[in-house]
Amino acid sequence: MTRLKRLIAFSVLFILGGMAFAQHSLFDNPNFKQAQELRRQADVAFQQGDYLRAEELSKESERLSIIANNEAETQRLQWIANGWRNRASDRIAFGEKNNAAGQLGSVWVEAKAAFALAVAEYDSKRYAESTEASKKTLDLMKDFTAATAAPTLPASYVVRLIPARRDSFWRIAEYPFVYGDPWKWKVLYEANRHKLPQPNNPDLILPGMVIDIPSIKGETRSGNWNDK
Repeated sequence: MTRLKRLIAFSVLFILGGMAFAQHSLFDNPNFKQAQELRRQADVAFQQGDYLRAEELSKESERLSIIANNEAETQRLQWIANGWRNRASDRIAFGEKNNAAGQLGSVWVEAKAAFALAVAEYDSKRYAESTEASKKTLDLMKDFTAATAAPTLPASYVVRLIPARRDSFWRIAEYPFVYGDPWKWKVLYEANRHKLPQPNNPDLILPGMVIDIPSIKGETRSGNWNDK
């Protein structure tokens, strides 16, 4: 009986241990739900003295929990890779709009190759490799900035509702009349965090909010930006 008890206990611990990552996707996973149900049935069979049935159910529960954890881990890696790929895509688009080829030369070629690899790896479901390629893209372009487009720059910006390309500190910092560099988003966040509904959540900004744009290179700023 001792070995059987250990087997049942291991099934329970294995399932609980998998909850440490990709928790929501794991809880929603059909194999995880079935593994839980089989574990419950194994407990009932054990209490009723049907030890052979309890062992069979426990083994099947363990098998399904392994599958569920593997699936959840894949989803976790995909979610991470998708986020990094999107950031790399934004950075490449920023470079294309601001003559990165002329300023960076061979580094720009390398950055575009790294991004192409990130996309290819993602499409092939090699998510960890895709993440690394996206990070390389961003690292290669980390020092790239666009030239100031105009001598007169705004001191504030009203958050707009743009469904296709939602305003965020990252995107606002990228505008040429702000900093022309999305990596400067933290400057905007620190200057405006007291205005946010949740000051510790930089991702939550609302349409209509007036975002102050601090000067970071001695540039003169005044008034609010107007897209007219």
